[in-house]
Amino acid sequence: MRISELSARTGVPASTLRFYESEGLLPADRAENGYRVDGDAAVDRLAFIAQAKHLDLPLPAVRELVTAWESEPCHSVRATYRPMLVEHAAQVDERIASLEALRSTLATAVERLDALPDRAEPCDAGCTFLDRARPALPVVDEPRTPIACSLDGDDYGGRVADWRELLAGAPRADVNGGVRVTLPTSTLGRATALAQAEQGCCAFYTFRIDLHDSTFDLTITAPPEARTMLDDLLGAQEAAR
Repeated sequence: MRISELSARTGVPASTLRFYESEGLLPADRAENGYRVDGDAAVDRLAFIAQAKHLDLPLPAVRELVTAWESEPCHSVRATYRPMLVEHAAQVDERIASLEALRSTLATAVERLDALPDRAEPCDAGCTFLDRARPALPVVDEPRTPIACSLDGDDYGGRVADWRELLAGAPRADVNGGVRVTLPTSTLGRATALAQAEQGCCAFYTFRIDLHDSTFDLTITAPPEARTMLDDLLGAQEAAR
């Protein structure tokens, strides 16, 4: 089949088929004139890709999954990808809980908005429909965390290698006091484990995770005097992007 025939048979636009090819999801043979030629296997592969996309998986995970489906034994596919899907389901549960909490907050805000007095004067602090301001807590001076890492030698080098492997190619942005990196949710467990291990040896780092649809933002901040250590951990040139 030519790409137009495959598009007509599957309902997938030709532009999407070309994108799948560029991303390694849909390899094809080439005719002597250079045009791509697809066989019946491409139809099955596209059906599998469509099913995988319904799982809300990032594109790299879909590519790995479809490759494993075609080349690995079933027991291997099950052993490899069941934990990933279970983790993904847990992340969906977290998003659902977050959305339910937001819905509750919005419902409360609507109730308070409806209860505002019917008057021509502007609103004041007594008729706000948002959460009531919490009383300020007393300021307590906390002991400063030493700017030092307890790892050295091979242990430190191994930790640096783990971070740079996780963050390789990920979009980055400088934020106040640190760096924000966007990663697929399939790496959430690994990123969390690395963050926990890092705080065990370098307690002056602060880690924050913000979940989105199929990605999450990992924000790492440090005191100004430790910024060079953060750049060394992540790679100074990449962190400055």
